[in-house]
Amino acid sequence: MPPSPLAERLLDAQVAWLVDQLTGAQLPDLIAQDVDELLATGSRLSVNDLVEASAVKNLIHLVLDKVPPSAAASTLVAAAAEVAYDGPAEEFTLADVIDRENVESLVSEVLGMTDIAEKFLDEIAESPLVAGLSSRFVGRIVGDMVQANQAMADKIPGLGSLVSFGTSAAGKVVGAADKQLQQVLGETAGKGATFAMRRLNKVVIDTLKDPTARDAALQVFDLYADKPVVRVNQLGTREDIQRVAGLLQDIVIAGAPTEPLVALVDALVDAFFAEYGEHPATTLLDDLDITRNDIVAQATAIVPGLLASAHESGELDRLVRVRLAPFFSSPAVAEILGS
Repeated sequence: MPPSPLAERLLDAQVAWLVDQLTGAQLPDLIAQDVDELLATGSRLSVNDLVEASAVKNLIHLVLDKVPPSAAASTLVAAAAEVAYDGPAEEFTLADVIDRENVESLVSEVLGMTDIAEKFLDEIAESPLVAGLSSRFVGRIVGDMVQANQAMADKIPGLGSLVSFGTSAAGKVVGAADKQLQQVLGETAGKGATFAMRRLNKVVIDTLKDPTARDAALQVFDLYADKPVVRVNQLGTREDIQRVAGLLQDIVIAGAPTEPLVALVDALVDAFFAEYGEHPATTLLDDLDITRNDIVAQATAIVPGLLASAHESGELDRLVRVRLAPFFSSPAVAEILGS
């Protein structure tokens, strides 16, 4: 039922008072006071008291399912591609964004995982196509080495023809035996390529284990640390960057709601609640190094402008009135005012 004239006057007064509180000069002090009250509540209530793990999981599931393919995500991806292509106004070097100490630690960690790399390389060696490609790669290296040796030998009188003769003779022998080998080996050719790739893998792993590999990697960083980082617009056209960004979004769209990723997210949420669930909510803020002053400063920077814009448009008054009007129209208030 509509409020009585007295209730209407009270509603008007309540709306005016709240709008003044939310837009007046005292708002920063009220924000600080509210932050203090929230932090005091957070110090008394645990994370489990405030939210359930299942609710957090459902929220993240919704985000994974809806956000990647959304129009907003597509717009932001396109905008990000534009920003990446245009790049920063000033050039910057690799050393400006990565400390050498961190690179040194990362290189040490990567080179310390050669066992994992060896296992991975051996597993992909089972692919006939990969093994064949690797075999051709090695063949090209050997061919280049033979050509290089021939070129050096040609500079020495008499040696060039000798090397050429030896290479030619070896080629004829191999050529004559090639058909016979193919007939004899038949289906084992793929296994031979796999064996060749395994040998190549061993060379790669032995190289990574070499003590000088770490110094070589750091030397590469030192060579490029003070040089300008290659800009995205040097890697392709604007259309190329937009297309790659779209492909990355497609990958996220396809992978985000899949069962393995959802299971990983659920496990991470469970791990979070296992660690912080029984602790006061403010413990999380402490561990994140977020102070009360940080929260007040950020809230004070955002909230007043937001409320001022809403007030100028008339939306703040309307929203406050919509929220309070049912109370002043309620039978309980009518009974109080009637008495």
